[in-house]
Amino acid sequence: MNATEANNIEVVRRYFAGCQTGDLDTISSTLDADVVHYFLPSRFPPIKGAGPLAKYWRAYKLALNPVWSVDHILACNDEVVSEWSCIWTPKRTDKRLMLRGSEWYVMRAGKIAEIRAYFMSDADLSCELAGFPYAERGYLGFVDDPAKAASTVRRAG
Repeated sequence: MNATEANNIEVVRRYFAGCQTGDLDTISSTLDADVVHYFLPSRFPPIKGAGPLAKYWRAYKLALNPVWSVDHILACNDEVVSEWSCIWTPKRTDKRLMLRGSEWYVMRAGKIAEIRAYFMSDADLSCELAGFPYAERGYLGFVDDPAKAASTVRRAG
């Protein structure tokens, strides 16, 4: 891996750290001013611009209490691909669900210029690959019981 690829991975990890805390400055520092974030589910329109995208993730943090994990990440030149996990709480519930997905990043001058997010979500069910051995492979895990979830969340190492 060359220095540009290593830096690009670090920028994406910082982006996720900002999404984890909801810190606008951290998120914004990773984004190109003209960033565009595309979502697979059609109910989520693209978000354009660093400010609107940072505010989106802050609102997501405040509304859904997510716990994010970057489970795998790869870079090639000015592109980065991540596989991530997110434990979240749908609005008006105390139910914790797992959401897993993948994103493709296009980098420009060391900042994220484009994000293509591949995931599906359902406010009633966790969305994961059927039969995949997440726990055995060190992915973010949780217990599907709100009373136990806070003490059993663990991060992939």
